[in-house]
Amino acid sequence: MAKRKSQLKPDYNDYYFPPSRPIKAENGLQSRSQRGEFASSWWAKRWLAVLETYGIGSRLQRGRSYARGGQVLSIDIKPGFVAAKVQGSQPTPYRVKMEVKPLSDESWEKVLDAISTQALFTATLLEGTMPSEIESVFQSVKVSLFPSDSRYLTTDCTCPDDANPCKHIAAVYYLMGEQFDLDPFLIFTLRGRTREQVMEALRVRRASAVEPTSDDQPMVAKPSSLTEQIDTFWGPTEFEWSPLPLSFPETHASVLKRFDTPPHETQKALTSIYQAMSRSIQARFLTETTDD
Repeated sequence: MAKRKSQLKPDYNDYYFPPSRPIKAENGLQSRSQRGEFASSWWAKRWLAVLETYGIGSRLQRGRSYARGGQVLSIDIKPGFVAAKVQGSQPTPYRVKMEVKPLSDESWEKVLDAISTQALFTATLLEGTMPSEIESVFQSVKVSLFPSDSRYLTTDCTCPDDANPCKHIAAVYYLMGEQFDLDPFLIFTLRGRTREQVMEALRVRRASAVEPTSDDQPMVAKPSSLTEQIDTFWGPTEFEWSPLPLSFPETHASVLKRFDTPPHETQKALTSIYQAMSRSIQARFLTETTDD
């Protein structure tokens, strides 16, 4: 039976473990990175930076090789928990587990309240992008988006290597960085809330922020009956007209981004149409106001 491993611990560079050749995996997860850095976005780099602070030296290099060689067979990210399989030197793949302490419901409510007060943050998240200042929002309510130290991140692997993290854990860690590049909401999932939960909570908060209270309800005059209007019903009517103020969206095609993402070509075509309509309306508006 494999020995249960403890939380991440540094200082394993003094130990020597003979290199072993892994069995070539079939249908493993393919890394997008074959050289250089594994992550391009700031949030994925922050995730990888946590691993690289543990000073595990050669295991990082072996972990990168495993990740790029397709040795990781699967990764399943759930709130507070990650389960993965990695093909090593034994016929049976090793099982890797990671536990990240989720934020409490109270902490999440504070975070969502803080995010909802920033319209730009909400719009950026609807685009599927993590705002660069999002960490400061978490910090403002005294919680951390990323696990700050080993107390909040526990890992385990069924391989015979007693060091933690081993190369199999490191390989999973690197590929998770790539997945965070593609879907930053997986970081929220790891901390306890899914994309759908975060988006729904933000929509509810934004809607309640603009919903008028009973004291703000405008007074509406009761319309007169048709009998009272019969003498003037067919007569000429004068309307007062004034041009409507136009404001153009800061986020292009935001309607598309509020719902499930359509196929790429469809989304690309609709986005182009929306942008063309905005340009046309803007040009017409400028022409009319210049003529006036």
